[in-house]
Amino acid sequence: MKSILAIVCLVVGIQMFSVAQETTKISVEGNSEIKILPDEALINVSLKEKALKTASATEGLNQKAAEVTKALEKSGVKNYELKADNYFVNINRVYTKGTSKDSGYVASQNLRILVKDTAQELVKIMQALHDTIDMGFQLSFQLSDSKRKEYQEELLRMALQDAKSKAMLIANTLELGDIAVHQVIYGSGGNSFQPKGYRNEAMMLSADNQRTAPTIQPDEQTLSDQVKVIFTFTKE
Repeated sequence: MKSILAIVCLVVGIQMFSVAQETTKISVEGNSEIKILPDEALINVSLKEKALKTASATEGLNQKAAEVTKALEKSGVKNYELKADNYFVNINRVYTKGTSKDSGYVASQNLRILVKDTAQELVKIMQALHDTIDMGFQLSFQLSDSKRKEYQEELLRMALQDAKSKAMLIANTLELGDIAVHQVIYGSGGNSFQPKGYRNEAMMLSADNQRTAPTIQPDEQTLSDQVKVIFTFTKE
């Protein structure tokens, strides 16, 4: 009886091993990419004021910030956001030939102007800044959060389809049999909806420097995503 049971267990074990041999796993990476024009413009204005007293430095900085606000009002544009950050007042330390000397204080602040229209309204704001203030700024283009979220599902769907297409090509070419999804790995592999950084354009504006209105044409930015899918191929 024991010998019969041992034979039965041996036969079952051989059958299970045989089935396992017919199942193949393969990991496939699916990728997706969409090129899209940015829908927002970000203008960074760096303000700085030096004075012998902190109060004077702060007052001068506030005056420059007020000039920027007036320039924005002058543009007639309503669809923008103005935020101030990185406010500092430090000692103005001057280094000369290995020695240092304190010469009053320097106050600094960064103003961020987020413009929702990258066409006419952006040109109006830049022209108003050019006509009103005498300071430099940096312009960059970006995609809004709502725009990125709008394409998230489409990017993931495209990445999954890409993975499936690759797996089916492998299965058909190598005659591996029927395809089935074993595992989907997504989210921890560095998938990103952030666009490729657009070049920054640094400009120095002066109310005394008469220039024509700038012509602005943002480049396309890229949204991408990726997903890893492990498939099994089983022959009947």
